[in-house]
Amino acid sequence: DGAPLMRLSEIPLPGAHNVENTMAAAAIARLAGATHEQIRAAVMTFPGVEHRIEFVRELNGVRYYNDSKATNVDATLKAIAAFPGSLWIILGGKDKGSDYSPLRSALQGKSHAALLIGATAAKIKSQLDGLAVLECGTLENAIHEAHARAQSGDIVLLAPACASFDQFESYEHRGREFKRIVASLGVAQ
Repeated sequence: DGAPLMRLSEIPLPGAHNVENTMAAAAIARLAGATHEQIRAAVMTFPGVEHRIEFVRELNGVRYYNDSKATNVDATLKAIAAFPGSLWIILGGKDKGSDYSPLRSALQGKSHAALLIGATAAKIKSQLDGLAVLECGTLENAIHEAHARAQSGDIVLLAPACASFDQFESYEHRGREFKRIVASLGVAQ
């Protein structure tokens, strides 16, 4: 109706693709009769979808995000684009025959390191030539490595670009394990 709906900074979900999704949903809601105030309130209180750039926790200024649903390179590229930089990205799992080289340019200048897990770690490492990579083997090792290295302002992102079936039952299982391990960080053992 020519009236602003909200500021981009007020959309709680990161990434240009989430802005596009928000605007599409807002247009449909408006056509269905919702007011700008109702749409704005819905957007600002929408928590997002589990395992899709899901904010998990902030600890010592480091933010942890679960995008276990990013089971292919394109989804991982969208997750990377959602953040300005300072990434510790966890990649790997079971290969789907993908070409991981597009991740190299997306991560160039945005990542501290790629933390590699699972059966596809060696293939991903070979295709990220020139980027810092840490071979961690397991999700738990990768999270602990990121926790030990990350500094305030950094982001730890699980966006594996692979299927989960080498170490997990499903992407949901992998995402739940990510959240469980992240929740345990900093807790006395």
